[in-house]
Amino acid sequence: MDLESNTKGYEWLNALLIDDSTVILDYVSTVLEKSFNITHVHKASSSAEAMHVLRTSRSINLVFLDLNMPNVDGIQFLEKLSNIEYKGYIVIMSGVSTQIISSVETLAKSHGLNYIGTLLKPIHESDFENIFKKIGVSRRKNRSAESLKTYEIIRAIKNDDIEVLYQPQIELSSREFIGIEALCRMNHPRLGLVSPDRFIDKAEESELIIHITLAVLKKALGDWKKWSMNGLELKLSVNVSPVALQQPEFADTVFMLLSQFAMPADKLCIEITEGMLADDPLQELANLNRLNMRGIELALDDFGQNNSTIERLQKFPVTYLKLDKSYFIEQKGNLNQLALINSTLSVAKELHIKTIAEGVEDSDIINLVTEMGCDYGQGYYISRPMKAKEVLAWQRDWNAKT
Repeated sequence: MDLESNTKGYEWLNALLIDDSTVILDYVSTVLEKSFNITHVHKASSSAEAMHVLRTSRSINLVFLDLNMPNVDGIQFLEKLSNIEYKGYIVIMSGVSTQIISSVETLAKSHGLNYIGTLLKPIHESDFENIFKKIGVSRRKNRSAESLKTYEIIRAIKNDDIEVLYQPQIELSSREFIGIEALCRMNHPRLGLVSPDRFIDKAEESELIIHITLAVLKKALGDWKKWSMNGLELKLSVNVSPVALQQPEFADTVFMLLSQFAMPADKLCIEITEGMLADDPLQELANLNRLNMRGIELALDDFGQNNSTIERLQKFPVTYLKLDKSYFIEQKGNLNQLALINSTLSVAKELHIKTIAEGVEDSDIINLVTEMGCDYGQGYYISRPMKAKEVLAWQRDWNAKT
């Protein structure tokens, strides 16, 4: 494998190698310098040494960690990294079984650490390629995802620059087009169409998020009405912020909009995030139950992204469970992960909850989730998000293909 093209673009990395083998330390150090032009490399043969380096050199942003360390092992060291709020990349190096490594990877993520991959011993030079590809993608995302300023969000709301795109959802068994999710975007005068990760968090710091939520609902229900007039009656899913659900009048506002656009309640699905359910918030629950009593369905979004517990599902009037795309994209070859998906699907069926697989991005994934018994799917393999005016044409093309 020719790694010559990878030698540029990583000079900004400052690496810390932690392994009790000097042979491994020297080998990894040589690969980093020769193949990736990383010249700032620190070595440590114990946890104590490594912690000293981290405390004295705040510039460390890439850690290669051996799991089998004397005294304090790699698993214990992950907790130490979490305790000092280390924000850089972590690569695990180990010769232990893949089952243990998979468990450790999950542990690293649960600590909030930026785990990006594992080098299985014996380590080969070609093994580094995927690690550094992930670093490149991650850095580009971080560069592009700087939050917008509050005044930019206010300007967008005043100028009606909140846009809505739509991503189709299909029934996996029949491949029938049955629903669509409304996705919020912002039309920025300099940056063009901006994704929500650049403004939603900032908007949720104030009541700006309520204005955005209502703008999306009005546009989405208006578009649904146009599709309905053309004979296309879909299930419309709209994401709603916990901040909006904290407003006592939220449910009544939704009922008013349904009446305004002559939309049956059972054609609307409100999507909420799993994290919102953790504290059993009373006002949110009141709104959710009022919405559900009128026939509006509820979907639990990004299930599996955090510390998911099936028990929580029994407490809420959830109709759909959306399995986070990391279930399928990052772990589709992982037998343990597939067993977890099977378990989740089994419990969902027992609770009469339909499942939606997100992140259906290739034919392998759509075949996998269909075979495993997911009810619905959405993702780039089915369709990228599109404008409202493109939906009818997409439906015709999809029906012709299937």
